[in-house]
Amino acid sequence: MDQLTERYKIARLIARKVSGTLTGEEVAALEEWIEASEEHREEMIRIEKRLKEDVRRGRELDAEAEWKVFQQRLPRKSSIRWWWYSAAAVVVGACVVVGALQLRDTKVPMQLVQSVENNIKEYKARLILDDGRAVNITDTTSQIIAVSEGASVTTSGSGLKYEMKKDSLASPARVKYNTLIVPRGGEYELLLSDGTRVWMNSESKLVYPVHFSGDFREVQMEGEVCFKVAKNERQPFIVKTQGISVEVLGTFFNVEAYPTDEVITTTLVEGRVNVSNGKQEYAMSPNQQVIADGGQLVVREVDAAEVVRWIEGVCYFSETSLEDIMDKLARWYDVEIFFANASAKEAHFSLEIERYDNIAAVLSKIEKTGRVKFKINGQTVIVEE
Repeated sequence: MDQLTERYKIARLIARKVSGTLTGEEVAALEEWIEASEEHREEMIRIEKRLKEDVRRGRELDAEAEWKVFQQRLPRKSSIRWWWYSAAAVVVGACVVVGALQLRDTKVPMQLVQSVENNIKEYKARLILDDGRAVNITDTTSQIIAVSEGASVTTSGSGLKYEMKKDSLASPARVKYNTLIVPRGGEYELLLSDGTRVWMNSESKLVYPVHFSGDFREVQMEGEVCFKVAKNERQPFIVKTQGISVEVLGTFFNVEAYPTDEVITTTLVEGRVNVSNGKQEYAMSPNQQVIADGGQLVVREVDAAEVVRWIEGVCYFSETSLEDIMDKLARWYDVEIFFANASAKEAHFSLEIERYDNIAAVLSKIEKTGRVKFKINGQTVIVEE
């Protein structure tokens, strides 16, 4: 196999990796090529980044036209500078594959989805204090609230910040708890009194003490929450949700545990955490994901950085069922989902979406596969095959 053909083959494998359609044999072939040299690894990163950017922007490609351009650029004389043609083959060849994947099975123009309201990024939450008082918070709210003796919380823009006065008691007589609830269509950030940073996704809840005391820092949650825990070896940080306990000293991880879901998923970005369901325990390493399902802990390798990109407004799906994708969109955009054909729930897609795009733009990207169509009726999205 000559060098140009080999490069095109590798570009095609990288494109299939981005689209989530690699077979087991292809995974092995790509990994072997990457491990062959540091130059290969760097080249793969560049190509993958370019392709993901194209997908994220919803770039539409004419596969036939791209292929003709690629063929025209093939070298006719060995004296032509080889590296230029190699690079062109990698980039254009990979894009041809992505274009073909996006346009396959598209026999008729796709139906254009209508716009729906409330598709604007919203920082909003409801703070419930220890005494039962409730405070509604939005991105225009700015105030300072006394939450206990010597402690206050400041609300501004997208988040809350807890602060303790230097001369306050180290251990108050009674631990006071606050609850932060983020509704559908919203999100919020939180800086706890120990310096732990928290990102809360739509339809999530966190219960936490105003001031951490005792041997542990313990919080309870539901929904999807990402934690960057302030390190304190003398006081481990524990997250509890639906019978699952995640214990850390200082690390960066994500927990997804919606009451309506059958599984609880913990993903580790940095550091180490212990996940326990009361019967089993597993010490996680970075880029591992533990799924608690039916009393079992299932471990798999993932790209953890992609999993937590929702805190930046981007969500990455890899061979994810349409049912799961639409569940997440329903929370993000505060809409209801109705499947006109139950079989459509099982269709799988690999894509990245920017959370604050209008939902119509997001649905249009999925429609371009030719596998499903969407209709809008008020705040309900109807999915059809």
